[in-house]
Amino acid sequence: MDVHIENCFIEECIDKIQTLAALSLYGESVDLAILVVIHDACRYLILSKPGDPEVNLLTFKEQLTTLANHTHSSLPNYRKTLAYAASLIVIHQV
Repeated sequence: MDVHIENCFIEECIDKIQTLAALSLYGESVDLAILVVIHDACRYLILSKPGDPEVNLLTFKEQLTTLANHTHSSLPNYRKTLAYAASLIVIHQV
């Protein structure tokens, strides 16, 4: 049950980012809201989610990058917003 709840939080974050990306299609400035969602997600992945935080962050970043890469070329603002969200996830490798 806990695994499902943990995945729901990340899925919720991705949904929020996609909603914000859709708003960007209408000229909304969403950069600050994206930053807040990414901050919350990264904080969760580092401090709360079991497992290796580096792997968790990398997986989340790859999910967003894949979404951006698979976005149709007719939606450049949507793609740009997803790519921006992914770019905010910094993984420090030691």
